[in-house]
Parts: sequence; C-alpha cells; structure tokens
Amino acid sequence: MTKKSKKCFVVGPIGDDDSEDRIHADWLLEDIITPVFDEHFKAFDVTRADKISNPGQITSQVITSLLDAELVIADLTTLNPNAFYEIGIRHTIQKPIIHMHLEGQRIPFDIAPFRSIKFSRRRPVDIRGPSVVACCRR
Repeated sequence: MTKKSKKCFVVGPIGDDDSEDRIHADWLLEDIITPVFDEHFKAFDVTRADKISNPGQITSQVITSLLDAELVIADLTTLNPNAFYEIGIRHTIQKPIIHMHLEGQRIPFDIAPFRSIKFSRRRPVDIRGPSVVACCRR
C-alpha cells in the first residue's frame, strides 16, 4: 500500500446528513473525486471538513486544511457562501485549487475567469470522463 504524503482538501456545499447538499457532496466526493485520486494520484489523501475526526474547532481545522493542503478542490455548485469564503482564503495564499461545478450552473463574475471543470449527473459515462484526470495532471 502506498503511503499518502500529500493532502487534497475538498470544499463545497455539505449540508445536513439527508439534505440534497449532502447527497450531492457525497456523490461528488465518493463517485468522482476519490476514485480519480485512488487510480491516478495515489500519493494524495482526499478529505472534506465533515470527515475530519480530530477534536477541535471545525473553523480552525478548515482554515488549517486550506492553508496546508497541497491541493484544494472547490465545488461551486449551489453557490454556497462557505465555499466561496474558503476559495477566497485559498486564492489569497496562491496555492493550487481546482474549481468544479455542475453543468448548467452559472458561476459568479469574480470567479468566472478561473477555469472550472463542469460535471454532469445525467449519465454514468459523465462520471468517467477524462476532464478531472486531465486537469489534475497539469
């Protein structure tokens, strides 16, 4: 088993356990992001704020993750205010970040100049597309 030495922190809408936001967040993490990293970027440990099990203040843990992670993936779907706050922190320190959003969502003016990976949930083949892998290899 390969030792995971790099951190990839995922931000975006999470929501309550059975909410639409959580269903979306889990789908994106478990069916797109994690499989891509497990297959192509084995050195990365992928996590999200609600998966941090260490005791402590969640806001501090999120900010520390944003500052320390080698890579952040930000889901812009639903235009979640917390996600934009977290994106702002990451942009401020000028470390690598990948923007993603559900196809058909409009991205706000201030974020629109940054390239964003569009994904779809319409067909299973949409999940297996090469765009996430190609973007991460850059």
